[in-house]
Amino acid sequence: MFHDSVKTLRDFYGAVAQGDYASVALDPQIEWIEPDVPELWFSGTHYGPYAVLKEVIEPASEKVDAFHIQCDQFLDTGDYIIVTGCFRGHGKETGGELNAPFAHVWTLRGDKAVRFQNFTDTANWLQALYGLHVEHPAAV
Repeated sequence: MFHDSVKTLRDFYGAVAQGDYASVALDPQIEWIEPDVPELWFSGTHYGPYAVLKEVIEPASEKVDAFHIQCDQFLDTGDYIIVTGCFRGHGKETGGELNAPFAHVWTLRGDKAVRFQNFTDTANWLQALYGLHVEHPAAV
């Protein structure tokens, strides 16, 4: 399973980077979970490939200059594939640097992704996009 699942996800990130959404392997019923931060366009849970593409992926290029996803590790746990990396670019309105680490947790059935959850540094997103500085409770 390792090579097939990891290859499927490597292909997914590569296709998205090229704007080739037709080859993206998302299940018709995919549950796509993003951090619940209302100021971020991708906030909340999205269902189905069309919603994921139109509500999450495609708007990134409208909001972030030179947006790209840097994947560092693909970890196969058997039940899940965990991808770690960083979102990069610059907020179009602020010019602020986007350098937001992430961990993506994927569930695949066969060659289709059925569930995705994004854990990312939302404070960095808010700062890059809107110039908002969010204090972390530990830093106060």
